[in-house]
Amino acid sequence: METNDQALESKYHSKLTGDTALVVGMLALLICVEGFIAYRILSETWEIASGFFYLYVIFIGLIILIETIGCLKVRESIKTHMFEFKYYD
Repeated sequence: METNDQALESKYHSKLTGDTALVVGMLALLICVEGFIAYRILSETWEIASGFFYLYVIFIGLIILIETIGCLKVRESIKTHMFEFKYYD
């Protein structure tokens, strides 16, 4: 019986690793897209935006921080509930 539980736990942790990769990939995609958008905006409006460039840096930094915290919370939630709701069955 314990072998079955250990096999099931191994399967769940393997699937959790896959979900973690998806969450990290989503975060990387979000950061890349937002970086590209910020670059395009700044490159087109540099004469105007150069005076308050630090506001763009703070804003983008806050967005990335909030998204990172959100993605970590999603992963933690999946990890917490993966055995309760038979998420991977």
